Amino acid sequence: MVTLDNSFSDTDHEHWDGIRSGEKSALEALASRYYRPLFHYSTKFTANHAHIEDCLQDLFLSIWEKQQTLPLVHSVKAYLFTAIRHNILHRTQRDSLFRPLNDTDEAEALDISPERLLLSREDDLIQQQQLKKSIEQLPQRQREAIYLRYFEELSYEEIAQVMGLNRQVVANYLQHALQTLRKHYQKFVFTGLLALLAWFWLG
Repeated sequence: MVTLDNSFSDTDHEHWDGIRSGEKSALEALASRYYRPLFHYSTKFTANHAHIEDCLQDLFLSIWEKQQTLPLVHSVKAYLFTAIRHNILHRTQRDSLFRPLNDTDEAEALDISPERLLLSREDDLIQQQQLKKSIEQLPQRQREAIYLRYFEELSYEEIAQVMGLNRQVVANYLQHALQTLRKHYQKFVFTGLLALLAWFWLG
C-alpha cells in the first residue's frame, strides 16, 4: 500500500498561499520541488525535451501572472500535473509534432542506458527486460495511471483529476494493468513488482 507524505501536501499549500499573496520565493520553492517530477511525467507524452521545458516555463509563468486569481485547490500536486498534462497535449496537437494520445495507444518506449542494464545477476537482467516489454505493451492510459499511482504517489482522486476521468475508471485502469503485469511476475511479491516499476521509470 502506498503511503502519502502529508507534510509535503501541507508545505505545498503554504507555498500556494504564498504565491497568491505575491511571494516570489514561494513560486521558486514550488518550481524547485516539482520541476523534475513534472518534466519526467511529460516525457510520457513527448520525447522533445525543449518542448517540455517551454511548457514548464509557461506553466509557472502563468501561475505567477495569475497569482491574484489562483483557485483554492485540494491538492497542489494534482493541480500541477493536470496543468502540465493539458499544456503538453495542447501544444503537441497545435504544432502537429506528435499525434494526440488515446486509450488504445501503446506507450512510447523509453531509452535504457547500457549502464542501467548491467545488473549483477543474469536472471535479474531477464526480469528487467521482460518487465520493460510488458509495460511498453500496456495501453497508454493504463501506463499513465500506473506511473501516477506508484511513482508519483497520487491518490485515486488526484489521478482522476489529472487524467480527466472519474475515480472508478482510474481504479479499473490500475486493476487491469496490474493484473496484466502480475501474470508474468507471479513469483514476485507485490512490493517487489512495485520496486521494479520504480526502477523502470527512474531511468
